[in-house]
Amino acid sequence: MCTRVRADLSKIRVALIVAVTLMLAGPQPLLAAGFAEDLARVDRALRDNPSHVPAQVVESCRHRRNDAARLYQAGHLERAERRLKYCIQALKIAEVAPAPVVQKEAPPSMAEIQARAGREVERALTLTPDVANGLKIYRTCAECHMPEGWGLSSGLVPQIAGQHRKVVIKQLADIRAGNRDNVLMAPYSSVESIGGAQAVADVAGYVDTLEMSGDTGKGPGEELELGAQIYKDKCARCHGQTGEGDGDAFVPRIQAQHYGYLVRQFESIREGKRRNANPEMVAQIRAFDARQTQVVLDYVSRLQPPEDLRAPPGWHNPDFAP
Repeated sequence: MCTRVRADLSKIRVALIVAVTLMLAGPQPLLAAGFAEDLARVDRALRDNPSHVPAQVVESCRHRRNDAARLYQAGHLERAERRLKYCIQALKIAEVAPAPVVQKEAPPSMAEIQARAGREVERALTLTPDVANGLKIYRTCAECHMPEGWGLSSGLVPQIAGQHRKVVIKQLADIRAGNRDNVLMAPYSSVESIGGAQAVADVAGYVDTLEMSGDTGKGPGEELELGAQIYKDKCARCHGQTGEGDGDAFVPRIQAQHYGYLVRQFESIREGKRRNANPEMVAQIRAFDARQTQVVLDYVSRLQPPEDLRAPPGWHNPDFAP
């Protein structure tokens, strides 16, 4: 009997120690449910501000949210989570979402997603762009794409200045419909954020006015002759002899695009992660080895646009003048 009592007391002591340890440890990490889920919660809080936090807190969290998404895309998950955790705390988001459990509808099929994107492309192409409204929308875009639309030389953000208007419309429609994943752009290009097809036409119309930079991120500069030959044999048929693309066929201009961005998109397309890619291109580039990939993309990054699309030296977007 005494032995059993001592054993029971020992179990009670262990349970008390565990309970006290959990109490002292505080709440568990808010990101345990997954980065994407918490990113969506932060986006909802930024949009609705249910806790009525001050405007400067919302603005600070908006920038940190963008940083978190960039870091996540770049593979720095731990750093991205720290920034997102700050937003969750600052915006006073409940640790456990109070949403009731509801029966989820079946997600749309890929055919339905593509059809939705196609309808928006067709609609936007029939609309006359309101460039003034496009500028209003683009002011948010410029936080990443820069006022001139030149992106970042690291390749984390592409140059969109000079891109064909029809290509911009298609890419925006694909992102909005879910036919192309872009965790950074999705909340800022949604119908709730900017509006319907007219907004897509407007911002694409404004981007169409931006002049290009030729001073973009380049690769290591090795074996460029081989890169030129691969491009001529494998890429020029669709993208054009100088990377000019084809707006009517929705083929993007790749002249003066950042090398780092080209590499990231190439890998996404080859791995099937960029669902709106041309199937013929997907099949072709899967045969490229690492050396071929590097030299051809390095060559592409050095292709220059025609003079009439290039910004003069020292040009800055006057729409963003202080």
